[in-house]
Amino acid sequence: NDGANMVWLTPHKNLAVNPFTANDFTRDENGVLRYTGMSGTVRLGVDVSDYQSGTDWQQLARQGVDFAILRVGYRGYTQGALREDSSFRTFVRGARAAGIDVGAYFFSQAVSVWEAEEEAQYVLDAIQGYDVTYPVAFDWEFIAGDTARTDGMEPEAITRCAGAFCDMIREAGYHPVVYFNQDLGYLSYQLDRLTDYTFWLAEYNARPSFFYHFDLLQYTHTASVPGIEGN
Repeated sequence: NDGANMVWLTPHKNLAVNPFTANDFTRDENGVLRYTGMSGTVRLGVDVSDYQSGTDWQQLARQGVDFAILRVGYRGYTQGALREDSSFRTFVRGARAAGIDVGAYFFSQAVSVWEAEEEAQYVLDAIQGYDVTYPVAFDWEFIAGDTARTDGMEPEAITRCAGAFCDMIREAGYHPVVYFNQDLGYLSYQLDRLTDYTFWLAEYNARPSFFYHFDLLQYTHTASVPGIEGN
């Protein structure tokens, strides 16, 4: 908000708030964000897709990468066809061989509950037989700079799609996650209806200032890490 375009929101009553402060985070000499605010286990991960097809999993493991959330596939934003990520099967085998835990995500352009359930089934079929122990995420996004089949989707519909996807993932024995940035979290998702699922926040600032609590944080999309080609 810049003052002229400020939006006032009423907080959800049944959502825990973000407990973190600026003092909870530091950056190491490589620019990696470290959380030091409380005792407990904090794990470092990467999320990759076939855009990073040359990933060296053994090198990542030596640098302390604990887990990876891999793109299983995506739905096209014009015709809506489902496509598998061409690196997923190679990545999951490579990550597990290096001792890195694996989760998964699907880039959704669902416009109905039926399509969200179709995407969930696609993911379940793809990960069957693989050692996927980390969360499985629903990654629904508006398309910037182009016309998309999801243009004009209302918060009610987007929220129902997320819930339908996550319910199927949970029923299959996996841990469902809803991924979003601040705009989606504040203006598109009805987060108070998604409290049964873990939140994965994307916020590219010095520290996460999002109002509500989350468990996974994607803090950059431009990092350079030895072992991964590109960002």
